[in-house]
Amino acid sequence: MKKFHLTKNYAIINFDATICDSEVNIISSKSFEAVLIQYIRQLRTDHDPIMDKLKGIRVQLFHDAFQLLLIWNYQDVMKKNPYLDSLLKERDAFYHFTESFYDYWRKLERFGIIASQKAYAQNARTADLIQVSDQFNQRILYLYRTITQHILGREFLVFRQLPAGINANIMMVAHKFTNNETYQNLQNVGFITNMLTRPPFIVYTDSNTRSGLFQPINENPLSKISFNKLHYFVYPIKVGSLLAFVYVHRDFLHHGVALSNLFEPAAYEEFKDKKPDLLFIYGIREDEYDGKYLYDKKEDMYVGFVSRAEKNDYFGYMKKMLLTLHNISMIDHQMLPIHGAMVQIILNDNQMKHIAIIGDSGAGKSETLEALRTIGSKYIKDMKVVFDDMGVFFMKDEHIYAHGTEIGAFVRLDDLDSGYAYQEIDRAIFMNPNQVNGRIILPVSYYDFIMRDHQVDMVLYANNYEENTKGLRFFDDLDDALHVFRSGKRFAKGTTSEVGLVESYFANPFGPVQRMKDTEIILKNQFEMLFNQKVVVGEIYTQLAVVGKHMNGPVLAAKKLLEYITK
Repeated sequence: MKKFHLTKNYAIINFDATICDSEVNIISSKSFEAVLIQYIRQLRTDHDPIMDKLKGIRVQLFHDAFQLLLIWNYQDVMKKNPYLDSLLKERDAFYHFTESFYDYWRKLERFGIIASQKAYAQNARTADLIQVSDQFNQRILYLYRTITQHILGREFLVFRQLPAGINANIMMVAHKFTNNETYQNLQNVGFITNMLTRPPFIVYTDSNTRSGLFQPINENPLSKISFNKLHYFVYPIKVGSLLAFVYVHRDFLHHGVALSNLFEPAAYEEFKDKKPDLLFIYGIREDEYDGKYLYDKKEDMYVGFVSRAEKNDYFGYMKKMLLTLHNISMIDHQMLPIHGAMVQIILNDNQMKHIAIIGDSGAGKSETLEALRTIGSKYIKDMKVVFDDMGVFFMKDEHIYAHGTEIGAFVRLDDLDSGYAYQEIDRAIFMNPNQVNGRIILPVSYYDFIMRDHQVDMVLYANNYEENTKGLRFFDDLDDALHVFRSGKRFAKGTTSEVGLVESYFANPFGPVQRMKDTEIILKNQFEMLFNQKVVVGEIYTQLAVVGKHMNGPVLAAKKLLEYITK
């Protein structure tokens, strides 16, 4: 991997190949110059007023001035370097230029890379991962403060310890997982073994909605796909009980970093001698395989593809393809994929209840359970998330149990209490926070807990489109319940390209829709068992899409649910 890779949106620094051990080396580097050139070109293209008094000044003069101002004050630089006079005489303009340049750098997504070796323990360089990031951050801050104070002619009185170096630092090891000829191009790519992030990690993507269904294909297209292993990173993660190798193109690396908040990473010892259950390549060039997946019978592995088209620069494509592959594998094993949210609640009298709310994107399931946590604080001793978006039901000992798939949540900012996101800012990853369907990704549970066998006590369908002051209704008839859950109605909230009142089989277009016939058998069997075991099955009215109820609808539903479970 080369020393430094820069695009209009991000920068990747290979710390093993780049000398960043001093402020002088950083500011003298070709990498620093590359960022400066790109910044000035953008100012000129945009006809930015910052350049009004700096027209015609060559990039090299800016670079020379910065290097000199790191050491000497402004007056000394002017006296000793008359060739910089055209720049330095415009002191105010140069100061604003420098401040704006610093902001430009900080708005880029900035990633660091450190390599590890298989021959050594994978935690051997963990200290380096942290130390390199901290030192680089301090050196960038020192550069900024020293140069701007010299231009300004006085010292700052307030110092802000901002994340000015890199947003994330990644440790990798080259890894080979198979000798199968079909997958040879995917071998010895850098697998992420450790990651450091500096929250809040804020990302702006080219798209902020997902559209369409992922479709199966019968032929493995890997031989037809161009693949440059130097342009990809592999994040080994656990999706529920399955091991997934996620190949992420560097243009989508921000989504790879976001995975760290949503799924449990797999340690090197957990994957070094295994092939994956799921393999996903996110960011292929070929559009004809976009959103396609297949089952490799020989390897007993599901393989998915999403192209790096601009529309796919949205975390939903990363998350939902992984969950689709997971869910189809679960259907193979007679488990029922659940698109919903589930919590374990311990009441003050020590009663334990596991409540699942099923519904498609934007139905209000997570919002209702979060409202329950808030308003039920006097009655609930503890409340833990089993899954926030996707889980599985399975039969065991004549009962229905559940597992989760994710340790995190990918939630709409618009549907959260206005203060909640700020409470979680120190560990959150934000995506397009100032736009419609802006999202926050944050950890909400832990892997060992979500993979316990959680016996299901209550299953509710999230109705976001009908106004109902009762908040809840319960089914006495199995067919009535199956009709509601099977139809999967919801009013689309802008999380996808759908609009208005829509339906999706079992509220889950990520596996059950693609395998409807197989899912229907499992669905009927499991709901029969729920009714036989007297498990509460019903409908909860979140009213999230009802005009005027979008904030208090989930609260009203949560109040009715709290009344029911505490009576």
